[in-house]
Amino acid sequence: MSFTRPLLTAGLAFLLTSCGYLSENPKTALEQQWLQQDPQIAEAVKQIREQGLVAVAESAEAGTVAACVASRLAADPMGKLITVEGALAESAKVAKLLADIEQMFSQEISFDSVAAMLEQGADAAAYAKTLIDQQGLEQALATLKTLVAQSQQYATKELGGHLQALISTCKAYEVPAEAPAEAANKT
Repeated sequence: MSFTRPLLTAGLAFLLTSCGYLSENPKTALEQQWLQQDPQIAEAVKQIREQGLVAVAESAEAGTVAACVASRLAADPMGKLITVEGALAESAKVAKLLADIEQMFSQEISFDSVAAMLEQGADAAAYAKTLIDQQGLEQALATLKTLVAQSQQYATKELGGHLQALISTCKAYEVPAEAPAEAANKT
């Protein structure tokens, strides 16, 4: 009996890890790899996730990478979804993901509906949870309706690829340096 319990525990831990339950989310790992290519963009995304997109867009110093990333995301209908970890590696098509989220919002919350949500996929649940946490249920529903209405042009795109393309425009973004003559005139 004493040998069977550790063996059973190790076997169960191995199975759960290999199924992805105890290991790191693969989308998060892919997203981190992409973000490691540019530390300034990684920092901007981190700030947006901690402080919120609107707060960073309003407070970021003009001309910085954070201001560029925040303004690009704030201007895009799908930009609000950046707050979910792994969004930059999300392979779901925008239309399908939004339809799944919309279906989740339309269901009465019960044990059966939670089970159905988990069967639909953790992705839609993560986006729905993030929207509700940030905005409350009523505002999250309104945001979702706006996203659905505005996202027709992105319907067949992958969310991660779309967000990466938006943010990538800020990679070469640099604060314009003052000319030496201008700097000397200010003193």
